[in-house]
Amino acid sequence: MRFDGNFFFSIFPDLLLKVPYTLLLGCLAFIVAFFIGLVIELMYTSNNKASHYLAAIYISYFRSTPYIMQLFIFFYGLPQVIYILRGFSPAKTLVITIAMNSAAFIAEIIRGGLQSVDKGQREAALSIGMSKFNVYKEIILPQAFVSAFPSLGNAFISMIKNTAIGFTIGVVELMSQAKLLAGVALKFMEAYIAAGIVYWIFLVVVDKLLKKVERKISVYQ
Repeated sequence: MRFDGNFFFSIFPDLLLKVPYTLLLGCLAFIVAFFIGLVIELMYTSNNKASHYLAAIYISYFRSTPYIMQLFIFFYGLPQVIYILRGFSPAKTLVITIAMNSAAFIAEIIRGGLQSVDKGQREAALSIGMSKFNVYKEIILPQAFVSAFPSLGNAFISMIKNTAIGFTIGVVELMSQAKLLAGVALKFMEAYIAAGIVYWIFLVVVDKLLKKVERKISVYQ
């Protein structure tokens, strides 16, 4: 079997067309995951035992079960018992699955960021009459976000890569496009190598941009 260079180079335009859509799926998943992760972390660290245990179970489940199983449960299983989920598109289901899975890891990242802030700052702010809400909003969370940013950036990159699993339920993102092109021409090696190169270059650019933002916000730490 010979490597078809003409086919290899000819499919790059078709693959590149799916980069914005893949990025959109990753961005939406990250936004949802961040807020879910923040809620899970607040539940985990609360004094309410029920909230703490629910958050602990959530984190344990999504960190300990296969990713594809979670996706299939959301896409094939839950719509059979939850009527509203029957109207969800494959793309929406993919975003929700990635977000809920990643939220378990983001909750841990947020916890690490919060623990990195000196407790003395919180105590000093409370001693001068600031409310607990304002202490978190003005002092704790901004510093925790800066501290957690590198790990959040890594989580974001992982979410973009994880969109590739969408081809199993019919979401036509970058990986799915490569699979479709490979199936038509029966040139699987060429298509998947080309897709890997596009992912590589695309995510290197994203990583460079995140590093640039990290350097700019590090002055606030």
